[in-house]
Amino acid sequence: MKEKKEDRRIGRTRRLMHEALMALIVEKGYEAITVQDILDRADVGRSTFYAHYRDKDELLLSCFEHLRTLFEQQQQALFAARRTGKDPEVHFILELFRHTRQHHKLYKAIAGKQSGEMILKYLHRDLYTMLIGPLTELIRNKKSPPVPIEITTHHLVSSLLSLMTWWLDNNMPYSAEKMDEIFRILTAPAIETAFGRKVEKKEYESIAGEHPSGSVNAFYSLFVDSGCCPDN
Repeated sequence: MKEKKEDRRIGRTRRLMHEALMALIVEKGYEAITVQDILDRADVGRSTFYAHYRDKDELLLSCFEHLRTLFEQQQQALFAARRTGKDPEVHFILELFRHTRQHHKLYKAIAGKQSGEMILKYLHRDLYTMLIGPLTELIRNKKSPPVPIEITTHHLVSSLLSLMTWWLDNNMPYSAEKMDEIFRILTAPAIETAFGRKVEKKEYESIAGEHPSGSVNAFYSLFVDSGCCPDN
């Protein structure tokens, strides 16, 4: 009981600091914010702040922890699908666009700045880590694809973040769902080339229609099968 109460207290304190930081970023820009500004806005003591975070950069990155948790959960779902043969409802691309829309003021306030570059590097690292494992699993015991899987993964993640930046810069003219669809349309030719398998439109629509909308596993599995990549 005491542990739960303490967990709630810690969660509330962190939430107050997150909210204070995000409000300050919109008001004055991340680079101009000091730790004291955060303490004053959140009404917490200096010792409390440093008990949780090393500096304001660590606090900023912690605002994206739930995205990391989502990525980790969906990575495990992809691995589980490989073992069971059942396609999971994995939508990390769509969830990233939804998160961006939900926190668009924060993203726009840090865009083009040092803090924005830090967040993009953070997201690139976590997205790459999430994808590289499942994509490597897909081609296990298959003929090596024309493009090394680590290069394909880097390209896909970079394209996704570039598209997200465009969306923000243009005041999000399309829904998160539409951006998810656009990303798949744009990347499909690159994936075909990288994996060495051409997928016809009818085949794509037929296979994709059998899986949850936006399923990552179904999307990438289209380009890696026994027909395209014979066993070694």
